[in-house]
Amino acid sequence: MNPERFSERTQQLIPGLLQTADYARALINSNCPLLDADTVDERVAARLQRQEKLTSKPPTHFSFVIHEAALRSVVGGRELMRGQCAHLLELGQRRHLSVQVLPFSTAPTAALSGPMVLVETGDHERYAFVDGQSTGALYGEGDKLSTLTQRYGMIRMQALSVEESAQFIRGMAEKS
Repeated sequence: MNPERFSERTQQLIPGLLQTADYARALINSNCPLLDADTVDERVAARLQRQEKLTSKPPTHFSFVIHEAALRSVVGGRELMRGQCAHLLELGQRRHLSVQVLPFSTAPTAALSGPMVLVETGDHERYAFVDGQSTGALYGEGDKLSTLTQRYGMIRMQALSVEESAQFIRGMAEKS
């Protein structure tokens, strides 16, 4: 499936496609149960390889809504978070990629239900993936897909604009 549009809303972590190698390593290295060093290296490499989709041609449109909690959670230390914020700001300057922040003050209840990914293929097929701690579900049609699409729309409307989000992320980097 080669997505033409990709939207992601996440709750307490920076989405994998937007993670720096250091952030990804800190997350994967703190997995419970602990993973051996080779497995950590393999998973970090796989995550970074998936990020090549961000620069593919023709470009895919990406839209991310990141909950404020993901920016306030210190993963791997303050210096690492400053680097992660700088990376988000750099990615957010790409014309085919938008990064929005959903602040605590406007987060609708639907935003607390966990992460979701919406994808539209080049053939205009739509899918939604909902992730949990140990399970995930893929939807390709019907009421559930419709509900998740509407939920994402509501979440995106409550998020800061792209410009306001960049200012917010800059402020978080300065506080780190």
